[in-house]
Amino acid sequence: MNYNMKFFKILIILTAFFSVFNKTSFSLYAQENDDVKDIAENKDNKQDKNKAKSKDKTEEEDEEEYESYYTFAKYERMDKYVNEFDHRLKFRMGAGLGQINPAILTETGSSWLINSALRSFNNPNFPVAIPTNSPKDLGTEPQYQEISYGWKNKIDFSWSRDRTLGRYDQGAAASVQFFTPRTEGYWASIFEGNRLLRFEGVSDHLRLSYTYPVFDWLMIGPSINLHRYTEKNEISNGSYTTNRENSLSIWSIGGSASADYSMKGILPGILLKLQLKEWWEVRSRYEIIDRKGNFGILGAQLIQLGGNADGGGSFTSVIPVYSGNVRDKGSLFMLETSFRYCRFSLDIGLIHQSVKRSYGSYIGDSVSDLNPNDYSAKTRGFGIGELGGSFRHTTTEIFIMPGVSFHFDEDGVY
Repeated sequence: MNYNMKFFKILIILTAFFSVFNKTSFSLYAQENDDVKDIAENKDNKQDKNKAKSKDKTEEEDEEEYESYYTFAKYERMDKYVNEFDHRLKFRMGAGLGQINPAILTETGSSWLINSALRSFNNPNFPVAIPTNSPKDLGTEPQYQEISYGWKNKIDFSWSRDRTLGRYDQGAAASVQFFTPRTEGYWASIFEGNRLLRFEGVSDHLRLSYTYPVFDWLMIGPSINLHRYTEKNEISNGSYTTNRENSLSIWSIGGSASADYSMKGILPGILLKLQLKEWWEVRSRYEIIDRKGNFGILGAQLIQLGGNADGGGSFTSVIPVYSGNVRDKGSLFMLETSFRYCRFSLDIGLIHQSVKRSYGSYIGDSVSDLNPNDYSAKTRGFGIGELGGSFRHTTTEIFIMPGVSFHFDEDGVY
């Protein structure tokens, strides 16, 4: 009985123990399951969050990639033209405004003074022609054309033509005035010696340039220019004298002569490029001018004779004929700023040319049945005055030149 009671007690204790253990185990198991569940849920949440973040990141990357692609697509064409290229063919045309002080006028004053002084020395009755003014700058209308080939932005080979045109009338300061004092044979007078009616200067340039990159933004190098220059001047040789012996007035009432110049030369120079922005470049060129050639003057001048005692008058003609060798020495300076967008460009700049003109030979006369002393102070025979000096010839022009380029490399033509 006691044994049964002890067994029953032990059974009750074991039952209670297992009951408590099972309860504890179940609670721990439940808690563990809850933890696992929470972990799983957290893991799922994290995965969802990661997926969301990944999705957001993917969307951001897609957006960035799209923007990058859009930007690339937007500026792809621009990048092609502003970066280094293999081959480039460029066309430019433009126009501008300018001023000129032509040698055909600057030589007149001193030459006529020397020539008339020499003639007066031989014949004291002939008056000396003294210039009373210096020719002023005249307006011009320049035009420009250029075709150039470039290789890797280092070598440039180009042909260009600059045409400077000026037309003048009585309102323009395009003449040289003279004063002749009284002599035993002539009365004192004031007259217009030489007038420029039209000027046309054409410069053809065949240039080869090489520029070396000193810095990323600076390139500099030599250039050579095969240069041809032609100049056409329409002039009128004026005069006015009064012969005291027969009281005869002689003056030029009109006329026109063509003074044409043709010269060639090889001009060395230096070219400078400043790459301030991908789309903005500044270029400057300096060349030493030395060109030689010949000239010729031919035309007709109408002379009126008046003031006779009987009051009558008559007309006659004079034909000026001159030729010789001529040389220009000086410099040419160019500065331009170039704005680019894709294949298009807009160049704005300045060109200044300054030379001294001299003659290796100068011969000719004004052919007429009149005594040359009566109507002209210009050269007779050899032009001692023209041969005895050098005469300034300057042009200054501002221009604007739109352009278009075509490029070629391994990608093809664009």
